[in-house]
Amino acid sequence: MKHIFYILLFGISIIAQAQQPLSIDQLINLKKVGIPAVSNDGLAICFYIETTQLENNKGTKDLYMSYINNKDLEPVQLTNTPAFNEFAPQFNKSGSHIYFISTESGEPQVWMMELSSKERVQVSAVADGVGSFHMSADENILYYTADVKMDKSVSDIYPDAPKSNARIIDDLMYRHWDSWDDYSYTHLFYAPVKNYIADVINATDIIKDEPYDVESFDVNFNGKEVAYSCKKQKGKEFTLSTNTDVYVFNIEKKQSANLSDGNMGYDNNPKFSHTSKYLIWESMKKAGFESDKTNIAMYEFASAKTVYMLNDFAEGASNLTWSLNDKQIYFIAPTMGTYQIYDLDLGSKKINALTSGDHDCKSIALGSKSLIYAKTTMNAPQEIYNFSATSAKEMQLTFVNKNILDKISKSKVEKRMVKTTDGKDMLVWIILPPDFDANKKYPTLLYCQGGPQSMVSCSYSFRWNFALMASYGYVVVAPNRRGLPGFGKDWNDAISGDWGGQPMKDYLSAIDDAKTLPYVDGNRIGAVGASYGGYSVYWLAGNHNKRFKTFIAHCGLYNLESWYPSTDEMFFANNDIGGPNWKPEMAEAYAKFSPHNFVQKWDTPIMVIHGEKDFRVPVSEGMQAFGSAQLLNLKSRFLYFPDEGHWVLKPQNALVWHREFFRWLKETL
Repeated sequence: MKHIFYILLFGISIIAQAQQPLSIDQLINLKKVGIPAVSNDGLAICFYIETTQLENNKGTKDLYMSYINNKDLEPVQLTNTPAFNEFAPQFNKSGSHIYFISTESGEPQVWMMELSSKERVQVSAVADGVGSFHMSADENILYYTADVKMDKSVSDIYPDAPKSNARIIDDLMYRHWDSWDDYSYTHLFYAPVKNYIADVINATDIIKDEPYDVESFDVNFNGKEVAYSCKKQKGKEFTLSTNTDVYVFNIEKKQSANLSDGNMGYDNNPKFSHTSKYLIWESMKKAGFESDKTNIAMYEFASAKTVYMLNDFAEGASNLTWSLNDKQIYFIAPTMGTYQIYDLDLGSKKINALTSGDHDCKSIALGSKSLIYAKTTMNAPQEIYNFSATSAKEMQLTFVNKNILDKISKSKVEKRMVKTTDGKDMLVWIILPPDFDANKKYPTLLYCQGGPQSMVSCSYSFRWNFALMASYGYVVVAPNRRGLPGFGKDWNDAISGDWGGQPMKDYLSAIDDAKTLPYVDGNRIGAVGASYGGYSVYWLAGNHNKRFKTFIAHCGLYNLESWYPSTDEMFFANNDIGGPNWKPEMAEAYAKFSPHNFVQKWDTPIMVIHGEKDFRVPVSEGMQAFGSAQLLNLKSRFLYFPDEGHWVLKPQNALVWHREFFRWLKETL
């Protein structure tokens, strides 16, 4: 017996030695699992796995298939194409083959693959490729989105200057996020299909000659209608409003009807019920507020009436999914730093939480007497799970990164309720190093969230990764400060018009509380964040009263006066800031809330990161911040990416980002 004990002890020791903290290279090389498509019988799933090709500075996506009732079987790889991508799978009705998008022919096109023989056929041949698609249940009609050029470029106006890359701009919305206007609009088409080949030459453009973009669509199970969302505004009007409507187009009558006319906020992501009696969609009420509570709008075709289902529910809904009998609607909602799946019973109007725990549910699909969804935690990237409706138990279906994760020691994640300056309870995540020793003191990072209305949840980021920060020996303090969903509408809305007010006090409350923890080194605290989080870092730099020893700001807003007229979506600026600085009533807000007004008090090393193609927060904001720090003779560094936007997406840029992030912390903290 003693020998057995020593053998067991030796085995445990080997396992412990084998596990190491997460590294930058491991994070970048983790595979990414896509949202699964489920076969009609609910027994099989198809999804992509993206593998990073660091040497080629890109990721490549291949398709895999698994069977839900046999989790012990390895996923079957359907494609192996390192030179291009395959994604967005859809099973046909019988499950004999799948449709998907592939870049094999250059531009993304719809393809079909027979699952038994793996033979594939190119279905579409659209000049500039397709954006998204849906094959009808009878496989006779292909619905797809594609870009249509409608506006004139300089070379169209002046044919004798074909090499000129000038732009003639007479209106706003000339660039968005990370792309300049390409003179095209995303339209929705449907084309007849014969022998798996779509006749795109004779396709019907549902919004022909309309200079607008279709954002999402769904096809009715009866094959007669397609519902789509579209924001029918242009230029300055487009930048000032969120008014997106849901339309239904009848392919027999060739007519569209606006079902959300009169609602001035976002209406998006329509979903037909299986009986074709109803249509639901995500609906926001307030005009110009992109982070308003998302209600479920349900339209009944027989009565032509719309009812809103979540009036008394505290949070907004996403990922709306019908049950097979149309008696329930499943959705995802934020709650207390997590995203969970809920069930709305249409008969009783009762809402029940189906999942619980410290995780984020990312999607919902129907399985055989179960729900299939993707899920993340702070220690593990996205994998696919099965939730049994009969046993109410969860089963993991994919283990794509198991070989790497088994070698990584996990960070301990704790929840802490902190009192704010106005007496409210605030949830703060505390992430501890994997080899945490309560008797030691650790350098600590205050994480400032972006959005600004984006919950600090159990997501697994490939940039702001809490487990990676903890693995490098830092305690991470991540507050769900004012202005985040998951804690009621009032908490979410409180940030609008108060950017540098209570949300900043919440951050200081969180870090002051953290300093009372025996393992936090109060003399080595830094603040980091991106977007609004970057703004927060800039604001704290001038108002922190010696709390912090270093700062890192990624794509942050430094000067609200220069940012306001140069950002891309004005409705966001108007709702969250309150309007332009030239309005007399806005003078006090800009004076109190713009970080550049406190730069004379900057006294701490600061690293600035920004991308040239960031049009939400133009690169000049980062340049102003870095220039100010340099002229103040502060230790400062500017990490500039000429080919990135608001996010860092290229693998080698991500590698540099992480290395510089931790190099700066090592130097200054």
